[in-house]
Formats: sequence, C-alpha cells, structure tokens
Amino acid sequence: MNWLKIKTYGALTLVSLLYGINFSVLKIVVPNYVGPFGFIIFRISCALVVFWIFQWIFSSDRIDWKQDGWRLVACGLTGIAVNQLLFYKGISLTSAVNGSIMMTLTPILVLIWASIISKEKITYTKVLGIACGLAGALIIVLRSGKTGGDTLGDFYVLLNGASYALFLVIVKPLIAKYNPLTVTTWCFTFGLLFALPVGWSEAVAVDFSTFTPAVWYSTAYAIIGVTIILYFLNSWTLLHVPSSVVGSFIYLQPVFATLTAILFFGEVFLLKHLVAMLLVFLGVTLVTTTPGQLMKLVSFNKKKQG
Repeated sequence: MNWLKIKTYGALTLVSLLYGINFSVLKIVVPNYVGPFGFIIFRISCALVVFWIFQWIFSSDRIDWKQDGWRLVACGLTGIAVNQLLFYKGISLTSAVNGSIMMTLTPILVLIWASIISKEKITYTKVLGIACGLAGALIIVLRSGKTGGDTLGDFYVLLNGASYALFLVIVKPLIAKYNPLTVTTWCFTFGLLFALPVGWSEAVAVDFSTFTPAVWYSTAYAIIGVTIILYFLNSWTLLHVPSSVVGSFIYLQPVFATLTAILFFGEVFLLKHLVAMLLVFLGVTLVTTTPGQLMKLVSFNKKKQG
C-alpha cells in the first residue's frame, strides 16, 4: 500500500472539505458583523504576517524585479485583491450552494484565458465543454432570487473565478522560477496594497465587542484554516502529484459545500442545482481531457459493454 499517495489524496480531500465548509461558515461573519471588503483586509493582513515570517526563515530567493516585478503586481491584483474581494462580496449575497457550483467553472475560465494570453489552441471538444459549463452557470444565475440565491452575487462569484483563472495563467512562470512561498508572499503583499483602498472603511468600522464566540471561530477558520493551512497543504501535495490532480479535487468542493449548507444552515438543494452541477462537470471534463483520453474512455466503455 502506497502510504504517501494515501496521505496526499487525504490532504487534497481535506483541502476540498475546508473550502466547501467555508462557503457556509463565511456567511456567519459576512456581512452581519464585518463587511465583505473589510473582512478581506483582516484575512490578507493576518496571513501576510505568517507568510513573511516563513519567507524570512525558509526562503532566500532574490526577485528579478526588472523582469518579473510587473507579473508579481498583476498576480497580487488578480489572484488576491480582485479575486477575494469579488468572492466575499458574492458569497455575502448568494447561497453557498450557488457559489460553490459557480467556482467549479475555474478550469474552463483558465482555458479561455490561456487561449487569449498563451495562444493555446481551443478544439471543438473544448468549445463544447465551454458551452456546457456556461450553460450550467446560466441555469444558476437565472431566477436565483427564487431559490435563495442572488443573481448579482452569483455574477460576482463568476467574475471572481475569472480573475483567479487569469491569476493561474500568469503566475505559472513565476512558480517555475521561484519558491512558491516567495511568490505567495509577494502576491499577498501587493494584493493587500490593492485591497486597502477598497476595504479600509469597512475594516475600521468593525465593532469587535459585538462578536459572539461563533463569529470569532468563523473568522479564525477563514484566516487560519482557509488561508494559511490550505496554502501549506496545497504546496505539500504539489510536491507529490501533478497540478492537474490537485486541480481535479475542486469537484469535491460543491459536494462538501452543499452537504454543509443543507445539514447545518438550512439551505435547499433543488433540481436546477443538480442539472447545473452535471453540466459544469461535463464541461470541465471536456475542457481538461485530451481527444486521445476521450477515445480511450469510449473504447474502454465499448469493451465493457461487449
């Protein structure tokens, strides 16, 4: 038995579980006690302190600012500031179930950005996958208000996914060149600079005396669990499995998010959610699977039926 593989897959499952739970836990704090933009300031600031400490201890990378400085700034804007601002604003408005399904569109959005920036070829199969994924998103967005969601909130989560997808495309050369800890630390640094003008007024307006124990626990969960711990788990798993395997575990997030929302927060899972989820999963499968892999899968199924 390969214990390293078991531990790696266990860590990836834990990552998806923590992310999935976060969709509902976040709604305890935002926007009832802290505005979504203000909460981002607390989350980025606290995580950044930890990252700088570990950066000082474990990394000796020297950034080539002339060549890579602009890319780090762009990563801070897209992967930290815009990404998190839109995500927290969106989740504060819509349901956890809606938001988690919208987030699984990320691999499709990555392909779209890669085709624009890196001139990656989009095949007919991938076009069909994009169409399926966007159809699933459209089902979620349409008439959201009738099912506990919010159209504007869903749209914010979709834009958040687009921003994060762009970040994944432009950060790739940096990850290949520098220690991931160094890249993350500088991304969070620039991200905080971009987020401060937007979230400062909400951050200073927070009345911590009104926080209940549940609010403190939820805040700690978002900062420690979903920011710091998850970064180290993701970094550790990338040492043992390809990034494609790490990315594939995003499909577990809506499962955990839906179960958490239904069991503990009274949300409802409807037929439209199931249809949308299946369309998104089909779309992502078509986008991330090569024609050769699809042919092997079809051949395997035919042999099985025969």
